[in-house]
Amino acid sequence: MGVRSWIEGWPVYRQLTGTDPLGRGAAAKSAGSRALTARTEDADSVARSVCPYCAVGCGQRVFVKDGQVSQIEGDPDSPISRGRLCPKGSASKSLVTSPLRQTKVRYRRPY
Repeated sequence: MGVRSWIEGWPVYRQLTGTDPLGRGAAAKSAGSRALTARTEDADSVARSVCPYCAVGCGQRVFVKDGQVSQIEGDPDSPISRGRLCPKGSASKSLVTSPLRQTKVRYRRPY
């Protein structure tokens, strides 16, 4: 790598010589940040649900990839929560995907 290519890869140089003088757009992006993608971008389907914790009924969007829940976020279309979730609602993915979750009905005989 030569000095010229090193300087052209420098964000300040791109900011001063390019069309982004404030450094908020393309000048600030590195090769690593261009390669980043959202966790929800590669989901196969999105299901709408309701938070199971309290009686408020906040809306959730459940992202599914390969038959497994990959991410749970607040639903911005929900008139109740408008896309926000409490800490318990934000952690509801662990409620669904925990290895300690009971998957069979447990029966206890009376007496």
